[in-house]
Amino acid sequence: MQSTTVCGSTRGLSTAASILVIVFMFLCSTTVLAQDSPGRFEVGGGVTVAHTLNAENFGPAVEGDINFGRHLALDGAYSWLSGTFDHTMTGFFGAKAGVRTEHFGIFAKVRPGFISFGRELREVDFIFGPGPTDFSSSSRIGRQTERALDLGGVMEYYPARHWALRWDFGDTLIFQESGPAENVTVIGNGLPGFIPFPPTPSQTSNNFQFSTGVHYRF
Repeated sequence: MQSTTVCGSTRGLSTAASILVIVFMFLCSTTVLAQDSPGRFEVGGGVTVAHTLNAENFGPAVEGDINFGRHLALDGAYSWLSGTFDHTMTGFFGAKAGVRTEHFGIFAKVRPGFISFGRELREVDFIFGPGPTDFSSSSRIGRQTERALDLGGVMEYYPARHWALRWDFGDTLIFQESGPAENVTVIGNGLPGFIPFPPTPSQTSNNFQFSTGVHYRF
């Protein structure tokens, strides 16, 4: 009777010890994954340099992320590029996917958005009068916003749990609309009074873009 009690107690202690070991291993693995995983949200700022339509532009940027685990995120950025008199602005929001370790991450990004130029030639008018020296012209300048697509890669370094250093590089596709329109008005001389010239056709251009910034993760 005594040996049966001792064996039962031994089996009970072994079972309890096994349960404690399993619980301890689960807690340790959960802690390691929690330390290695990013926060749900990221906010930060940086500097963007872009070669857009044969002009160099640079300026500050505001960035943000919504992370869905370690491999996928919704990624957005807004930049104000003041390298020229155009006061160019860009805004992109899309997906970022890749691999992430404790201290490094490398991703591909696909972000549709827009690019807006502040001082673009929108319309031109030439007026010829009846005399040989009667000539005048007028133009309309305004902001022009085009559709754009940001394709490229992202490299990240995590020096601490809540901080990330980020480098973006890629190609910004700008889908340019047709224009501007050019109109010629002729007064007298037996010529037609109004001659419209067709606008330049729409086109797509490739533009290199690079940015670097610092993010806070929480």
